[in-house]
Amino acid sequence: MLPITEREWTGASEAERLRMLKSLEKAGLCEAARTLDWSRAGPSVLRWISAQRDVDLGTAMTLFLNGEPSRFNHADRDTLNEADRARCAVLDALCQRINCGYYLPDPRRQMTELAAFRAWMEAQDRDRMMQRRGRWVFNPIVVAPMISEIRFDSRRRHRVMPVNAERGLLKGLISPFFA
Repeated sequence: MLPITEREWTGASEAERLRMLKSLEKAGLCEAARTLDWSRAGPSVLRWISAQRDVDLGTAMTLFLNGEPSRFNHADRDTLNEADRARCAVLDALCQRINCGYYLPDPRRQMTELAAFRAWMEAQDRDRMMQRRGRWVFNPIVVAPMISEIRFDSRRRHRVMPVNAERGLLKGLISPFFA
C-alpha cells in the first residue's frame, strides 16, 4: 500500500485500518484496494472499501479477483465455514455493484490482472454453454470498458486499437446473441 506503510497496517486493529482508509484521497484509496491482502484485511474493511463511490471499475474488478473467487464460485454454500462465508458476502456485494454500474470506469486505472478476468469471463461462458451457473456472473456489457480490446487514450483523446483486434473477448461473448 502506498499511502499507508506495511508496519502501520499490520499492527492496526480493524477500526484503525478503517480510519486510515477513510483518511485517504481517491487515488490512495484505489491503490490501497488494489494491493489489499484479503486474508489480513478483515470483513469490515473489505465491506467499507467495496461500498465507496470513489472506487473505480478497474479497481473493483481487481479487488474482486484478489479475493480468490474461483475457490468458491461453484462451492456448496452450506459447506463453507464462517470466514469463507464472510469473504463470499463481500464478493457477492462487489459482483452486484459491478453488474449494476455502481463503479464507473476510469481510463487512468485499468485492471491489473486483465488475463485473469478474461479467463473468468471465458469460464463463465463455458458454464453457460454447459447450462450451469457459478455464484458470480458478470454482465459482459458492464465490464467491457475494462476487458475490451479497444481502449481510449485520455492523453491523445482518441481510441487506440491494438494490431490484432479482429476477434476480441467482447465480440466473442456478444456475437452469439446476434447470430
